[in-house]
Amino acid sequence: MNHNIDDVPVVVITGSSRGLGKSLAEHFLKQEFRVAGCSRGGSTIDNPHYYHDSLDISEENEVRSWVRKLKKTLGRVDVLICNAALVNSALLLATTPGNVMESFLKTNIAGVFYPVKEISKLMMVKGQGRIITISSTMVALHEEGTSIYSATKSAVTEMIKILAKELAPRGVTCNIIAPAMMWTESSEELSKGGDWQKRMLDIQTIPRILKMEEICNVADFFISPLSSVITGQVIYIGVVD
Repeated sequence: MNHNIDDVPVVVITGSSRGLGKSLAEHFLKQEFRVAGCSRGGSTIDNPHYYHDSLDISEENEVRSWVRKLKKTLGRVDVLICNAALVNSALLLATTPGNVMESFLKTNIAGVFYPVKEISKLMMVKGQGRIITISSTMVALHEEGTSIYSATKSAVTEMIKILAKELAPRGVTCNIIAPAMMWTESSEELSKGGDWQKRMLDIQTIPRILKMEEICNVADFFISPLSSVITGQVIYIGVVD
């Protein structure tokens, strides 16, 4: 690792205590980045270059305080990966309770908007940065039972594409990774409902569960110095859009 710790790039990942977020955090730690993560609960990663905070990313004041702390303690943010999201519902729209719909809107949209809003300010001042949001192939597949979830992911896609135009003059790129089925606590919970896993795999172009390393590979591509002219793009993994 670089002798001066302040010169080591910082990757910020939301929802880093489990699932894909944790895998991404461990991936970048192995590459000798400093990683700052957050979740509603405590840290599940033991590494001297990992920094964890417990907060609700859908609450503006909590996110603002967190980003101020990151700026003070780490001095920089080079990459932001908005990973945290609710995915634990497979209900037809007519049977989706209003409180479930509202929780999806708050976590999946506000929970991206606030971190992106605050951290993009730091990146604009620096004149460079990478923003990545995690979406889903459900946006392309229009699968029954995902209306609210897919709607929130579609909203974030539009948000990030417009942001990509706004930040391009400041040297900041904004892109989206949309993975097909991966094995996480959420997918395991959904699979308890019957044939959900088989149905999801049947509609994928490549009908197998993704490896976390395959998703990390796309993140590596987006943050590469050679990707500085790639912005506003969505990469679907496992599915043809």
